[in-house]
Amino acid sequence: MEKFNRKDVIHLQANLSRLVKKPVHLTITDNTHSMIHIRPSGSGNKVRLHHMFLEADTEVLNSLARFVKSRNRKAPSVLRSFVTANSHKIKQSPRKSRQTIVRSKGRFFDLNTLFDQVNGEYFANKIDCPITWGANRRVRNQNSIKLASYSDRTNTIRVHPALDKSYVPKYVIMGIVYHEMLHDHLGVEHR
Repeated sequence: MEKFNRKDVIHLQANLSRLVKKPVHLTITDNTHSMIHIRPSGSGNKVRLHHMFLEADTEVLNSLARFVKSRNRKAPSVLRSFVTANSHKIKQSPRKSRQTIVRSKGRFFDLNTLFDQVNGEYFANKIDCPITWGANRRVRNQNSIKLASYSDRTNTIRVHPALDKSYVPKYVIMGIVYHEMLHDHLGVEHR
């Protein structure tokens, strides 16, 4: 792991503790996904920050302190903008390629049949990518689901298995499949 200037880390920790008005136990990371992680700890907070925050200005530090104090799960726009502006500092980790298991036949819908219908009607049968039902992972306290996705990396369309129900109209799934096929057709990049 990259070494960070100890004085910069101590200075940032002291500033955050002063702004939050509670002890902040700071860890600087080089994470590729989580730029900010806050966990209450005793009378203070354990805060893990990506090293980009070592160069944050006063506005960003004040926003970060308010974020630590509020315990709100959604980061303020100042922090989101800062991370976006400094995204070049985030190491790109090589993605593990996992084998895509194609399972197009569901209980009520065969995605290949729907894909072929949409492909013929709207794309002159020019779209060539696998389509599959996604994994049926249940997440507690989940407020929303992603109905479908297209991965340009694997050239695969995944449809959420919650749509494989008798009461879901066929045209709804066809519309979703059409939308994801557009990503392939137009070259739109997604995970």
